[in-house]
Amino acid sequence: MSDNLEMKRALSSCLKELLCEKKFEDVTVAELCARSYISRRTFYRYFQDKFELLNFVHYDDFCRFFDDKSTPHALAILPLACEHLYQNREFYLQAFDVDGPGAFREFCIDRLYIYLERDYGSACDTDEERRFYITRILDGLFDSLQDWLRTDPCPPPEEYVKKTFRSLTRFSARFAAVANVVTEELGYPL
Repeated sequence: MSDNLEMKRALSSCLKELLCEKKFEDVTVAELCARSYISRRTFYRYFQDKFELLNFVHYDDFCRFFDDKSTPHALAILPLACEHLYQNREFYLQAFDVDGPGAFREFCIDRLYIYLERDYGSACDTDEERRFYITRILDGLFDSLQDWLRTDPCPPPEEYVKKTFRSLTRFSARFAAVANVVTEELGYPL
């Protein structure tokens, strides 16, 4: 491992520790430097600001899930990602609350979108429709993940994933059956 990557990972680890103690907005570069025993100048050699560091944390933690193009299906990512979120729960509860640059939600949605488009994009007639539905699905998934991680005590990831898959499957099947009847009655073509 290069010295560059080692330093970035050391700062990443420091940020994770701090986010288990306080909100991201309250973390300062000075604190990160003090905890890492480095100067501000060294910090800025590796990152422009704490937002870029947070992006690095997300990238380094989650690219093993998102950048494997051989993933057979988008849903195959969920159990692995949930296990990781659960093991690092305190950090990710704070990371979910960050808005703007470095936002965990946007980071994941950007990457998951590619998989959902690949797996489900053909179900939509237009690009606009595809963006609309995939965005809504991802928003729902992230709201659900946040709710799950905030549950005290937090159920194990296997339980959450099983309930999520079961509810999506059952709801989708029931919704499709009802939607066919209702749309015919209203005269809306599916």
